[in-house]
This record gives sequence, C-alpha cells and structure tokens, in this order.
Amino acid sequence: MEVSLLQRGVKFGLAVLLLGIAFFTSPAAVAQEEGDQAAQQLDRLRREIQDIEDRLNQSRSREQNLLTELEDYDRQIALRLELMDKLESERQKTQKALENSERELGLIRSNLNRTRGDSLRTATERMTVADLVRRRAIYAYKFLRRDALKALLTSATVGQWLTRRQYLDKIAVVDQRNLERLDQQNTQLAGLRQQLSLKQSEESDRLGRYRRMVVYKERLLAEEKSESQTLKKRRAERESLLNRVRQDKELLARQVEGKKQAALLVESLIKSLEVTREKTAPAPIPRAITAAIPFRQLKGRMAWPAAGKVLSRFGLQRHEKLATVTENPGIDIGAEEGSNIQAVCAGQVTKITWLRGYGNTVILDHQGGYYTVYAHLSQIGVTEGQQVRSGEIIGQVGQSGSLAGPRLHFEIWAQREKQDPLAWLADQ
Repeated sequence: MEVSLLQRGVKFGLAVLLLGIAFFTSPAAVAQEEGDQAAQQLDRLRREIQDIEDRLNQSRSREQNLLTELEDYDRQIALRLELMDKLESERQKTQKALENSERELGLIRSNLNRTRGDSLRTATERMTVADLVRRRAIYAYKFLRRDALKALLTSATVGQWLTRRQYLDKIAVVDQRNLERLDQQNTQLAGLRQQLSLKQSEESDRLGRYRRMVVYKERLLAEEKSESQTLKKRRAERESLLNRVRQDKELLARQVEGKKQAALLVESLIKSLEVTREKTAPAPIPRAITAAIPFRQLKGRMAWPAAGKVLSRFGLQRHEKLATVTENPGIDIGAEEGSNIQAVCAGQVTKITWLRGYGNTVILDHQGGYYTVYAHLSQIGVTEGQQVRSGEIIGQVGQSGSLAGPRLHFEIWAQREKQDPLAWLADQ
C-alpha cells in the first residue's frame, strides 16, 4: 500500500504537470483571437447592410435609378444571408468549444476526487501508525525498566538480551520513518490538491466564459432570425420593384447593356490573367489541382455545376420583349434558389466580385489557361486564393443581378477563348 500510494502520487503529479501544459497551450487563446476576428466580420457585415439600407432610403426619397435600387436590394439580401450563416457557424463553433471545456473540467474533477481519496487513505494510515507509535511510547515510558529487567532475567545470555533491545530500537526507527514518509506523502498530496483546485477554478471560469459566449451567440442568432421578417419584406419589395423594371423597356435595355458590360469585364479579367500567366514563371501547382484530373481531359464528361435545366444557351440569343440579339458567353441554368453550386474541376479561386447584370460572381483558375465563371450567386462560400476540389461547394444559386429569377450563369474559358459549356458538360 505504501509503495502504490507513493507511485500513484508521483504519476499523478506528472499527469497534473502535463495537464497544466495542455491548458496553457490549449485553444482558449486561439479561440479568443478567432472570436475577435469573427466579431469584426460580423460588425463589417452589419455596417455594409446599414450602408445599403441608407442608400435605399435615399433612393426612395429621390426616385433614383430603379436598377441601382434593385442592385442594392440584391446586395443587402446577400449580405444578410451571409451574416446569418456566419452567426450560425460561430454559434456551433462556440458550442463545440463549450463541450470540450466541460469534458476537460470533468477530467479535472475526477482526478481531484481520486487525489482526495488517496489523501484520505494516507491520512488514515498515518493515524494508524501514529497511534501504534504513541501506544508503544507510553508502554516504553511506563514499563521500560520492568520489561528491561524481565528481558534481562529471561534471556539466556547477555547477547540475547542485547538482540531483544536492538529489535525494540529498530521498531522505533521504523515507526519514525513511516511517520516521516507519510508526512511527506501528505505534503505532496496537499500540493497536488492545491494545484488541481486552482485548475478547477480556472476551468470553471473558462466554462463560464464559454457559456456566456453561447448565450450571446444564441441571442445574436435569435435576433437575426427575428429579422427574417425584414428579409422577407426586402424580397417582397425587390419583387415589386422587379415587376416595374420588367414593364419598362428602357430599364430592360439598360439592364441588358449592363450585362454586356459585365461580360466584357469578365473577358478582360481573364485575358489579363492569361497575360500574367504567360509572362511569369510557372507557379507551383496547388495540391488540389495536382491530385485531380486535368481540366482538358474532362471535355464531354464534366459534372454540372448545379442541378437544373438550361434556360439560355451559349451564343446569340434574342430578347423577346426588346426584339434585340445579344451574345451569351455561357449558359444559364434554372435551379432552385439556395441550391448548391459546385466547382466542375479542382482549381483556385482567383476572383470574387459583384458585377451589374451578373451579381455575385466567382472565377476559378484551373491551370493551363482554363477558367470557369459562376454568376448570380445568392451566397459565396469561398474566399479569394482558396484551393477547391472538384465537386466542392463554392456557393448557392440566387438571383443577384438577374431579372429573370433564380439561375446560375456559367462560363468556360480556354486560353482567352470562351467555350460552349454544353460541349464540356456530361449529358444529363
């Protein structure tokens, strides 16, 4: 029992030391930094939403361009969706951190209870030994002379008497050593209990902070969900404004012109990327691309970026109301609003922007001069410079920049030349 308690104390002391190191290097500080960054992002989104709200109010009072007002509605709806998505993500992250903290606190409490039990057993053992030593001391004080004489008279030889006396002395030494050992072990266990109590206090404070964060995030999410009524109202206002625009041929013509300009901007951007690629030394190919099938080998069997029917094909298209012919640099896929958009091939996000006529737009670089363009997104789930795998979700279908309802505008470019996406996509 003596050895097992001492070994347990030493091992547990090492465990506490390692646990302490784990706490000091735990993700608490990182979580705090990430929390600060998230708060900054949320504040930025709120400010952008409010700025757009101010512009809408000014637009209504001044009867400004309806297309600009429509664009502001699209942006505000997209930003509010992004804000609610980030709030939900932050809430889940905080909840996960809370659960980890509770598990760590449970481990500390379990170890603390084990140490308290060891301490109690050690104290009991010490009391037993101390009582035995006390009784021996009393006996020796009262009967030492009598027993010494008795031992001398009953001993066959003086040597036998000396042996008995040495035996009694050794018992006293052993008793003293046991007392010292138990006192030392008690001191060690008291130190361990103090350390664990401190860790328990620290972890309880940490647990309290996480719980307050969860409550705060839940409240923020509840506020944003309550604002879903505002979001519905904005969508209804947008639809009403959209109907007015659809009835105005002049506004329709300006919208078509805006889309032409957006297509030219995309073309210019891709040509600029190609010029840069041709003039610079080959950059290291991202891992997501090296592990994927090369873009050029996917022709005719490429996965679709979204599920839906083709509403507008590649090439020249006639506008029914305006009786004009325009060129479509890609295809338009009619898909359910909010449905996922996936990368058709592994690549790198090279541009995220907002274009009148295109709305939220993402451009992927697939190496070798191949690019894909995704427009009219309601939400964007990637960041510039991010590597994406084939089939990875990059956003959701929306109607930002569109006058004809939810859809995905999709383009393929190869060495500055726009391609017919239907020639690349697999048959449905």
